[in-house]
Order: sequence, then structure tokens, then C-alpha cells
Amino acid sequence: MGESTQIFDFYAMVAPFYDLMTAQFLKSARTTIVRAAKGQNCRRILDVACGTGELAVMLAKAGMEVTGLDLSPAMLSVAHRKSLPTISYFRGNGENMPFKSAGFDCVTISLALHEMPHKVSLGVAGDILRVLAPGGKLIVFDYAALANRGSALGLTLMGLVEKLAGAEHFQNFVRFTRNGGIQKLLESFPLKTVESRLSFLGALQVVTMIKSNAGESVSR
Repeated sequence: MGESTQIFDFYAMVAPFYDLMTAQFLKSARTTIVRAAKGQNCRRILDVACGTGELAVMLAKAGMEVTGLDLSPAMLSVAHRKSLPTISYFRGNGENMPFKSAGFDCVTISLALHEMPHKVSLGVAGDILRVLAPGGKLIVFDYAALANRGSALGLTLMGLVEKLAGAEHFQNFVRFTRNGGIQKLLESFPLKTVESRLSFLGALQVVTMIKSNAGESVSR
């Protein structure tokens, strides 16, 4: 699901079992994302790092025109097998997406930015802003900032899972959470938060942001 310049598919081994391992854990957050997208009147929506297409299918069933992007052929193969014919899937890198500028009025990305090196995550965020129309909505599900004992416990527990993905992945997770989580990463971009929901002891966050119109300043 994550973006990189990988020369082989890191998800080839886990793709057949990914939904079995994660579907129940992610169901609540995905439901929140779909509700947020409907509440923001999203029509043309891009799901970056779409993985096996679980969220894409939920969004399509909610009546949205969905495009999915992922770098993993194995994950996309699973997505194609179970998906709806109305969903378009593309293989590509989130830093240089094969879509025109301002082509979507909503973009989602789930549990992907934290696993990237900082420079890559900024590049992906920047290209998301490129393909998102002015006034469009960005809905992100990822790790929140360390805020209290509850979030510390939640992040510690999630860290045990992140370690299974390898040393580099875990190091990126630690850096991401220690540096303020998803909202800290995105604070330099022309985005205004319109809704935020925490889950899993405050360790995970679904945040909805709006892209400023051209020439419009964004206050926080």
C-alpha cells in the first residue's frame, strides 16, 4: 500500500490474507471515512494506497465515482477480483500520480503516510494536493500525535504490529508519531481541518481537511 520506488512487491506474500488480517480492525475507521465523504458531498473520489480495494468498494456502494491507486500489483490483483465494475484501478506511485491536476473533489489515504520516509510522505501529500480540486476534501486515516497516557498505550500496542513490517517501516512509524502524527505532517499544506475523530485510545485519527481555493489563506 505504501509508496516508494520499490523494485519488487513487498505485499506479494500478504495480499491474499490482508483482508482476513485487517478487515475487522479497520471496519470502524472505513465506515467513518465513508460517512465523512458523504457528509462532504464527495462525488469524484480518489483512494490513494487503496490496497485490496475494501474502502474503494464501500465508497462506490455509497454512490461515489471511485478511482483507486496503489503501487502493489499483488494488492491490486485482489482488488480487481472482488471489486465493482464501476471502480477504476491504477498502479502508480503517489509522488507522481497518473492523473490530471484538480481532477478529484475528494481524496482519501489510509495508514500509508506513516510508513514512508519523511521526504516521500511530503511528496505524496504534495501530489495529492495537485490532483485535488480547490475547495476539495482530503480525508486521512493514520496515526495521531502522542498526547496522553491513553494514546501512548495505543501507540505502543500498534508499534508491536508495525514491527512485523520490518525495521525501516517501524523506524518510519516511530518518527511519524514522535513528530506529531498526521496533522503535523500536513500543517505546511494549504489545508483547513473541518472534522477530526480519534480511535484506539487516541492513537489513530480520521481527519477531514479542505483545500483552500487559489489565493485564499488558510487559518488554523
